[in-house]
Amino acid sequence: MIINVIVPVLIILGAGYLFGRFVKVDYSPISKFSMIVLSPALIFSFLVRSNLSATSIMKVVLVIVIFTIIIAVITVFIMKITGNKGILNPALLSTVFPNTGNFGLPILMFAYGDEAFSIGVIIVVLNFILMYSLGVYFASLEGDSWVKGVKNILRLPTTYATLLAIIVLVFQISIPDFIYDPIKLMGDAMVPVVLLILGIQLSRTKVQNESTNSKGKFISSIALITGIRLIGGPVITIGILAFGSFDPLTAKVLILQNAMPTAVLMTMIAEEYKAKPGLVANATFINTLVSVISITALLYLLDIYM
Repeated sequence: MIINVIVPVLIILGAGYLFGRFVKVDYSPISKFSMIVLSPALIFSFLVRSNLSATSIMKVVLVIVIFTIIIAVITVFIMKITGNKGILNPALLSTVFPNTGNFGLPILMFAYGDEAFSIGVIIVVLNFILMYSLGVYFASLEGDSWVKGVKNILRLPTTYATLLAIIVLVFQISIPDFIYDPIKLMGDAMVPVVLLILGIQLSRTKVQNESTNSKGKFISSIALITGIRLIGGPVITIGILAFGSFDPLTAKVLILQNAMPTAVLMTMIAEEYKAKPGLVANATFINTLVSVISITALLYLLDIYM
């Protein structure tokens, strides 16, 4: 099962990486198309015909919120006691926000199917909101950043796709197949497209020491961030789940999504607010590579113990 999950993801990711290395084109229009068209279509199509109850959705949301608070506090604590207070803001961007979208969703699809994917979509929507609000705040630490964060959320088509799906679910509106099927078809295209985009983004990431005073300090900073993101993420989630009642599939999805590497979007936010974007980009690149091993191991352990 592990091979059937990881290898397809790596093949598509590798194709995007090679394309980005050897073909010098601007991928931003494709990325924008994915965000504006494919992502809302995917979110809407999976939510409107999801079997998840309101109680299940609220439990997922609660776990993600608690997880975000705990991992942020742990990051602050570790950065301070290790003498890395100067890189606290980029460290928070790199540890708090996992790549649940263009890395997490494909893995969920290959590993556990549509039902797990539907749960994963809810986590992705919530993380978008957190990244464009709390993430922007971490990057800038300015009061008006919240205003910009809210504006970014309101500009996201995924926000309106989610609200529309909630309305359809609450009022039990029937969506005819001739409308639903093309939306679903567009949404299905998002999985390979976002993996290709992630591969291209990684191919353009320059690994270099531009954020710390010494090579040793730089490596130790990246190692700390990678450890918190890839090890702390699933461990914290397992701890949270121990205090509640969750079905095995939901528990697996939550653990896997919170074990993903840093969201690539954090690099763009760090760049916009000058929050040591070099460090965030390097951390994202390194922990994405390392996550191939950590996610493989985690899938194996979840298969045994859950």
